[in-house]
Amino acid sequence: MDVRREEVIRLAGRVPTRALVGPTHTISLQSLSAEGVVLLGRFRGVEDGSLIFGDEVPEHLRFADEVSANTKRLVDEYIERAGLDAPPAEDDPAETVEPRLPDPPIRALDWQASDLGTVIWCTGFTGDFSWVHVPGALGADGQPIHEDGVATVPGLYFYGLEFASTRNSGIVPGIAKEAALLVERLVENSASLASTA
Repeated sequence: MDVRREEVIRLAGRVPTRALVGPTHTISLQSLSAEGVVLLGRFRGVEDGSLIFGDEVPEHLRFADEVSANTKRLVDEYIERAGLDAPPAEDDPAETVEPRLPDPPIRALDWQASDLGTVIWCTGFTGDFSWVHVPGALGADGQPIHEDGVATVPGLYFYGLEFASTRNSGIVPGIAKEAALLVERLVENSASLASTA
């Protein structure tokens, strides 16, 4: 969980989404499909009363598998580096089950004929920083420009951001470490200001 943001991006090509983890087991796209969940591509819009979907399901499966494999590799490397006496890795049944994908892929779905009663639209989220009116604090995408939570604008800090510095950033286990780091930086900043006064 302490893998640096830049290392995560180098391995995956982008900041990956958080893994789905159940209370007692992994939740993979493959296992969801094997349990009857119909995997669809990205929602593209509505045409003539039908919901239109992209064809990214194989790409999403591949990407999720690559992220999982990279994470396992990092764990194995840590075990070896630290000289830990750990049991050998075992295949995760949630990742070895064959996915059950619609054949042919579902690219359009007539929602009325399908008798859909509920739509759960999971889009992910990013922070809304439109209230931050500090020149140079936000990028063109409206997100903070920072390194490890320290903004490019002196005296401005962003903490609790998703993958701000490591995988732990933005989740409960990362709070203590990032809070301590923030306090350390505030103290350093105060000392620096006091010495120039």
